[in-house]
Amino acid sequence: MTVKKAIQILDALIECKHDSKTRMLSPEKLWNREEDSAKKLARTIAENLQNDVEWLQAIKRQLLPEQHRTKIVCRHLKKDQDIDGNGQKYCTGCNLNL
Repeated sequence: MTVKKAIQILDALIECKHDSKTRMLSPEKLWNREEDSAKKLARTIAENLQNDVEWLQAIKRQLLPEQHRTKIVCRHLKKDQDIDGNGQKYCTGCNLNL
């Protein structure tokens, strides 16, 4: 799996977890109408989903090339270029497909 694909999968997971959290806290849902144990459980589940989102975003930040985390621009020098198993040329310095 390439880094680009892993980041796409993480983006999809983050979006899914965020949507689930939003639906869990929706005031239209039956369990959010009264202050009872069901509402407390929904809040706890939403907090856990938020924690998942934060962890997934931390993983995504680690997968992003250094140039995206800092403002350093990679020049993709010829010596830093390689070809993956599918024949796609990429930069070994920043993992960007060329």
